[in-house]
Amino acid sequence: MNYKELKELIQKHNQAYYDNSASVISDSEYDQLYDKLEAMEKAQGWRDHDSPTSIVGGAAGKVTHPYKLYSLRKVYDLEEVDKFMTIKLPKIDGANLSLIYKRGKLVMALTRGNGEQGTDVTHLAEFLKGAPAKIETHYDEIVINGECVTDNEVENYRNYVSGALGLDSPTEFAQRNIKFIAHDWLGININYIARIKVLQYMGFYTVLDEESWDYPQDGVVYRTDSWEQEQQLGWTSKYPKFAVALKEREAETAVTTLLGVEWTIGRTGTVNPTGIIEPVVLDDAKLSRVTLHNIGIIEEHNLGLGDQILIERAGGVIPKFLRVVEHSIHNQKITKLTAERAIGSTTKRDGPRLMVSDKGNINTIKVLEHFIKTLDIKGLGPASVKKLGLSHPVDIFDYPDWDLLGANGIKVQAEVERTKTKPYDLVLASLGIPGVGKRAAKLIVTKIPAFRNLRDIETTYIKGIGPSTIESILSWLDDNESWVENLPLQLEQNVQVEEILVTRKKVCITGKLDMTRNQLASILEEKGFQVTSTVTKDCYALVAGDTTSSKYKKAMTIGVNVLDYWSSKKEVLSGNF
Repeated sequence: MNYKELKELIQKHNQAYYDNSASVISDSEYDQLYDKLEAMEKAQGWRDHDSPTSIVGGAAGKVTHPYKLYSLRKVYDLEEVDKFMTIKLPKIDGANLSLIYKRGKLVMALTRGNGEQGTDVTHLAEFLKGAPAKIETHYDEIVINGECVTDNEVENYRNYVSGALGLDSPTEFAQRNIKFIAHDWLGININYIARIKVLQYMGFYTVLDEESWDYPQDGVVYRTDSWEQEQQLGWTSKYPKFAVALKEREAETAVTTLLGVEWTIGRTGTVNPTGIIEPVVLDDAKLSRVTLHNIGIIEEHNLGLGDQILIERAGGVIPKFLRVVEHSIHNQKITKLTAERAIGSTTKRDGPRLMVSDKGNINTIKVLEHFIKTLDIKGLGPASVKKLGLSHPVDIFDYPDWDLLGANGIKVQAEVERTKTKPYDLVLASLGIPGVGKRAAKLIVTKIPAFRNLRDIETTYIKGIGPSTIESILSWLDDNESWVENLPLQLEQNVQVEEILVTRKKVCITGKLDMTRNQLASILEEKGFQVTSTVTKDCYALVAGDTTSSKYKKAMTIGVNVLDYWSSKKEVLSGNF
């Protein structure tokens, strides 16, 4: 009997016993079924929201949300907000929580987790302000999503509130003065304002209350009021299409140190500067590169190595330089001469940009040679390339005069046509992206099977693809993405994305242990877990040897389940958590 069948069987027995007062099995038989369900949930590490074990609370592990929780797409200009999004609400900067009511009774409080599964914190609900234990309703189940806030004066607001939801002690939780503000009733087919007003009537604080604007915010939410429009527009894999979060242009900024500059030559001869910065975490991503725009911006800000600079990550992937916060006393100015030394060529100004003086110095021939070799285009050697006047991969498909190659021209043309059916992983390996050969390309396409989504590499865990390769890909895309998209080649792989991300739960390790992290990682991987190096929202758990690391603090902040290694060593080593 699988999990679903066992769960439904116990639910039927519960209905017979509690609703019809007619038990069909003995208490001992029921207890055996119930114990089996508990053991199964503990072994798999999660349980459904309507599991019979969830009603009494306290079962270990993750719980499946009744409805998937989505993030909001960020915009940075009011013009980007669609006209049908007429409702304006505060985007409260607290900690997300879902409350699940069965027949008017609060049966579960569930953290956001990864949006699909969260942590059961029902043991804290008694001391959560604005979360009534009972409500008047004729609905069998009500799921309310909202944000937790506090009226206490604290230094780090989000950490304080998120950390409260990770407490085991209800008494300690009560001291944090946590309040629940509802911002949606999930799964109900009535307009937004109407459903929020029903929640107000039930006794909830809501985002329609004027006081909700008094709490810390990280933007403003705009959304449609129409339930029908919600259903028509639908959702992407990450965001609803009927709501956005408007943020200030410089809301996601950080100060860091400029350590160096890399110069690259684009296909048209533009000389592009990319700053190497002291690594900084911004919007849940560790960043070590920043776009410096052009030489004009560099000169305008008198930018030099060692300067403290303000960067932003406003909807992009590679962050952008905004301004100098403080010049270094050892400021090493970045000049036109700096760029020329780096690229080995003289340059000329074209407005705020630098261009190579001699287009013949644009070193794209090596990219072309790599492209031809990887795609195995027979007959297109250096001599043929020179005869045809090719200097870049796009030139191959720009109707060259094949007759210049004589009788061999027809054969080479046929070879070029064959490249159009070659698999995307081979095409990806041929593009000349630093660090992306055939092996890396095969790894990448199993998780990101289309070129148009390649920027997702920043937030997609791929075993064998490290931070330096990820940075190379993102930087390379800034200069090359447009010409690749115009190639008449297979830019999407028809593959079954590995199910490992679905079936193997992500676990991160931190702190001091009685073995190396690699040893523990090997043990956990043998037990079916996927061990990652960073804490992200889709992590199943953080195994912590102590509470001093940044990973521990981040896990507490974003609601990832934290497992103390020393008190749970037996469960950790057996994989039974």
